[in-house]
This record gives sequence, C-alpha cells and structure tokens, in this order.
Amino acid sequence: MALYRKYRPAPFAEVVGQEHVTDPLSMALDTGRISHAYLFSGPRGCGKTSSARILARSLNCVHGPTSTPCGVCSSCVALGPGGPGNLDVTELDAASHGGVDDTRELRDRAFYAPAESRYRVFIVDEAHMVTTAGFNALLKIVEEPPAHLIFIFATTEPDKVLPTIRSRTHHYPFRLLPPATMRGLLGTICEQEQGIVSESLANDRYAKGQAFRGEASRNSHRCKIE
Repeated sequence: MALYRKYRPAPFAEVVGQEHVTDPLSMALDTGRISHAYLFSGPRGCGKTSSARILARSLNCVHGPTSTPCGVCSSCVALGPGGPGNLDVTELDAASHGGVDDTRELRDRAFYAPAESRYRVFIVDEAHMVTTAGFNALLKIVEEPPAHLIFIFATTEPDKVLPTIRSRTHHYPFRLLPPATMRGLLGTICEQEQGIVSESLANDRYAKGQAFRGEASRNSHRCKIE
C-alpha cells in the first residue's frame, strides 16, 4: 500500500500543517455552523481530498456533526481510511467526468434523501475541470440546495471554478507543508517504516513545490533521519 494511503488522517486532529483550515472547520462543526458548499483549494497532495472525506465523516457520524467522529459507528467505519464508503457520500473526478451530462446526473441524484446518513455529500475533485455548461447545470442546486445536501469542491486552480459557483462556497485555501513540518512528518513515518530520509530532503522537495503525498510514496524505501 502506498504510504500516503496508509498514513491518511482520519479526524481533523491528524491533518498536519493545515491548522488554518482544520481549526475553523472543527469549530464550525462543533457549533453547528454547517455550510451547504465548501471549496478546498491548494497544491496537489496537500490534503484537500482527504480533508473533504474527513468533513463528510464528521458530518455523518452518529454523534455529529462533530470535529471528533467516533470511529466506531457504521458511518465512521464506512467513510474512514480503508472503508468501503456508503451510498450517501459520492466522489466525482471532474478530470474525467466534468461534462454537462455528468453534472446533470449528479444534480438529479442530489435531490434524493440520504439512504442511511444525516447528509448526502458530493465531493467534486479536480473541480476546475468541470466545464462551464457542467457548472451551469449545478448552479441552481448549489444556490438553493435541499437541507440534506452538501457539496465539497476540491481544486488546484480555484480561479477556474465558475465565479457564480465559487461565490456560493466557503473557501478554504490549503498550502504546502513548511520544510520543518515536512521533515518531522516524514521522520515519524520513517521511524515506523524503518527507512531513511536525509536532512535536506524536506527543504529540497519544498523548494521544488512537491507535496507530502508524492514525497511519502517516493521515499517509502529511505527512512533514517541523517
């Protein structure tokens, strides 16, 4: 299993280096301030899709909405790392399914009440790849969603998301991990994986704009902090 999958965070407390996103999200969850649409933006591999899944899990936990999902109810197990998922949380990869027919199908499904959860959650990954016609097909339901519906758009290029959609979301910009944070995270993983990572690795990768997901996968065989 790729390391970024093995060490994917389960609650927001395990998300490293994105406190400017996870802290306000956690507070909103714990105080019941739930938005109907979120926009997660930032470089590849910085935790947007993982955080979208955590948000869906936090919303649908039997004790939720909560920033600390219990991890044992049927929803938490299904939506947790390695879980099978459930019918009420749908991920759409807009890179290959961003056309108007795809979004119309999503829109039509969105009106149905959840089968077993509190909310129906649609996670639209690579949202900047949705066509203009595709976004227009979603606009009405994003403007006036049913109470049970939540959209989470994840993208590396938020400026390419249709402005009328973007303006109706709560925007959370993610960022690359600083070198010291990257090195500490890799060091923790390396202790468990018995590999090697050099002192300069985090600084070098950060300078090249490479995020944790790819770094963890590439360096699964090197793990002693030198």
